[in-house]
Amino acid sequence: MSLEALGISPRDEMVYRFFLRNPGADPADADRAVVERLLALRLLELGPDRSITATGPQAAMDRLIERRLDEVSGELRRVTHALPSLLAEQTGGEPVELVERIEGLEATQQRIWQMSADSKDILAIHPSRTEVDERVREQALAALKAGARLRSIVHRNTLKNPDVATYFREMHRAGDRHRVIDEPIQRMLIFDRETAFVPIEPGNSAAGALMIRQPGIVVTMIELFEHAWRRAVDLEPDATEPSAVERRVLDLLDRLGKDEVAARAMGVSVRTFRGYVADLMSRLGAANRFQIGARAKERGWI
Repeated sequence: MSLEALGISPRDEMVYRFFLRNPGADPADADRAVVERLLALRLLELGPDRSITATGPQAAMDRLIERRLDEVSGELRRVTHALPSLLAEQTGGEPVELVERIEGLEATQQRIWQMSADSKDILAIHPSRTEVDERVREQALAALKAGARLRSIVHRNTLKNPDVATYFREMHRAGDRHRVIDEPIQRMLIFDRETAFVPIEPGNSAAGALMIRQPGIVVTMIELFEHAWRRAVDLEPDATEPSAVERRVLDLLDRLGKDEVAARAMGVSVRTFRGYVADLMSRLGAANRFQIGARAKERGWI
C-alpha cells in the first residue's frame, strides 16, 4: 500500500523503506534532499554518530496520520471561515473586503466571540486589562480542553490588578501560555494564522476593530507577535530542568508513541509509564498528550 494518501511521495517512501531495511546505512547512499525531508517529518532519525535509522512503522504511521488530520482540519476551518464572505456576496452582491471595519465595542466582541468558538490556534497581545470576563474565561478553558493552542503576551502593568493577575496565572497553568513584556505593545488577536483583529484607534477598544484577512498583513502580524514573544519572559518562570525520567518519557513519546511499547523500552509497567505522562502533562500545563511536545519545545526541553 502506498503512503501517497498521507502526503509521502513514492520517492520519499522508497528512501524510508530503504532505511527501514538497513538501519544505520550511510546517508550518502540516498538522495540528500529526500533524507532531509524525512528527517523533518521525523520518519528518519539522526544518531550521535550521524548514522540514519528509520522510525518504527507504527510511530511513523501515527505521525503521518496526525499530520494529515491537522492539514484536513486546517482546510475545513478555512472553508468554514469563507462562509460569511460567500453569504455576503450572495446577499449584497459586493466583493468582501480583506480588511473589514467593525464599528463599536459590542459588534467587535460579538465577531471575536464567534471566531474564538471555532479556532484552534490563537495568539493574543494584551497591553492593558482592568477586569475579567467570565464568559471569556469559560470559553478559553473549553478551547484548551478541546486541544486548542493559545499563547498570550501581556504588559507588566496588567499584573498590578490582583484579579487580572490571578486570571492570567489560572489561564497560564491551564495551558494558555502567558509571557510578560515591559515595552509598549499594541492590542492584537490572531485566529488560526488567517484572521487578525486590531483596534481602529490604538488604545481605544470602544471605537471598534479592523478584521484583517489579507494574507500578507496577517503574516507580518504573526512575525511581529513571534518577535515580541521571544523578547518577553514567562509569567511563571520555572528554572528547574526536566528530570532524567521526564527527558526519557519525552523521548519515548516522540519516538515510539504507543504506551505499551514505550513502557517496555523504559522497563516499567504501562500503568507506571502513564503516571509519568500524567505528571508531565500537569507540569507542562498540557491539555492533552498531543500538546506535551509543543509545551516541552516552548520551554526548551527538547
